[in-house]
Amino acid sequence: MIPEAHGGHLVDRLVPERERVRREGEARDLPLIAPFIDQVYDAEKIGVGAYSPLEGFQDRAALESVLTAGTLPNGLPWTMPIVLTPTGQTNEQIVRSVRPGDEIGLTDAGGGLFALLHLEEKFPFPRSRVAQVVYGTTDPKHPNVADLLAAGETALAGRIDLVRRLELVTGANELTPAETRAEFVRRGWKNVAGYQTRNVPHTAHEYLQRCTLERDDIDGLFVHPVLGRLKKGDYRPEVILEAYQALVRNYYPSDRVVLASLSITMRYGGPKATLFLAIVRKNYGCGSYIVGRDQAGVGSYYEPYACQRIFDDYPIGVQVLKFAETFFCRVCGWMASARTCAHSPDQRLNTSQTFIREALSKGEPLPSEIIRPEVARVLSRGDVLLTE
Repeated sequence: MIPEAHGGHLVDRLVPERERVRREGEARDLPLIAPFIDQVYDAEKIGVGAYSPLEGFQDRAALESVLTAGTLPNGLPWTMPIVLTPTGQTNEQIVRSVRPGDEIGLTDAGGGLFALLHLEEKFPFPRSRVAQVVYGTTDPKHPNVADLLAAGETALAGRIDLVRRLELVTGANELTPAETRAEFVRRGWKNVAGYQTRNVPHTAHEYLQRCTLERDDIDGLFVHPVLGRLKKGDYRPEVILEAYQALVRNYYPSDRVVLASLSITMRYGGPKATLFLAIVRKNYGCGSYIVGRDQAGVGSYYEPYACQRIFDDYPIGVQVLKFAETFFCRVCGWMASARTCAHSPDQRLNTSQTFIREALSKGEPLPSEIIRPEVARVLSRGDVLLTE
């Protein structure tokens, strides 16, 4: 059956439509904080239940439990801090003035009110400690660490009310956990496999997805790329979405695959980020979760298969589908792994995103063995990588 949300209850902090105008009116006299975009995304995902069981930004006790035990205070596995740490002179003036019990408006990138924070606690945010414990380094070259070290010194904790959904470039592709669960039920799916990605698809990704769809215990595949804030050098979110639309439309049976976007900031945290991303997909209704080599990794900060082993220490009630590194073998003529291919490494065609990005930057053609022509056409248009 489709699993219960993490913690047993799918959180819903979205203000009903009939109350929205009234709540917006009441918020006109409130202090307003403009969070960093990462925390704007997080507030919305709290509101729609993607981060269940969280109902707001974490307090000191919850943060300490995440750092020391990898769980929430009630013992439920949770490895990523979800905190509100405003920066900037105007924000910091408000942070100094507010007190527990106050209500604060949160604004989006366009300056419009989208959420309300019921302040329960404010506390010093240990930026360097969080970086070291969560990401295993304080190196500012790590993209998330750089963000952490620039975060505000004070965290604001409390439940949020989501006054309205964000207006995202992904539009109708951005589904809520309630919507995906309803769609899975409509299709008669009981065991859905979630697939995490932040890249355009190549044939190694497709191989994992097809192997999953071949399993008798899997009813459907949920392809759920992170399309919020990514790092410099990653693909532009709209490019990732269009590339996956091309793959799904041309190569997969429509009754076996659902594609939707997930607008959050990518956590490049190796094993701890992988566990967090699996919990999110559990909230979207996935009873299984695909984990390949070095999921959510960046550079050489994490051992490539630590992202699979972490589930042995933190079971979350989801079946983990673990895959070894795959490659295109010129002799086999298809995708393989060391478990299925006897040929020498010099017969393997590199399918890494680094190789693909380098080829794109040099204007070199992409081998059809590793990129479907429909996907290659999306990438051939130029300006597909983030430059900042």
